[in-house]
Amino acid sequence: MADFLSLCKSHQVKNLYAFGSSITNQFNEDLSDIDLLIEIDSDDPIERGEHLMNIWDKFEQFFQRKVDLLTNASIKNPILRKSIDSTKILIYDGKEQKIFI
Repeated sequence: MADFLSLCKSHQVKNLYAFGSSITNQFNEDLSDIDLLIEIDSDDPIERGEHLMNIWDKFEQFFQRKVDLLTNASIKNPILRKSIDSTKILIYDGKEQKIFI
């Protein structure tokens, strides 16, 4: 988990949430991807974008599977937003620098 912690720190992750099948008994070890909602602690959109692209690839390497990485700004559908907000689980808190998995 130290690798995961340093990965989140180095890419200025403010908060990271898991949602979808990865947090339910519907998760299929062979087929399921990992759904993550990420907040990057940067006001600079270019820097935020660079962190997102870099960490996305590193998450896929870490989890050894496809990762769907969303940001709050990327969720336009209110039904999807409500579904994610009602089921998401905090897995990394950047302020506390703690992992909850």
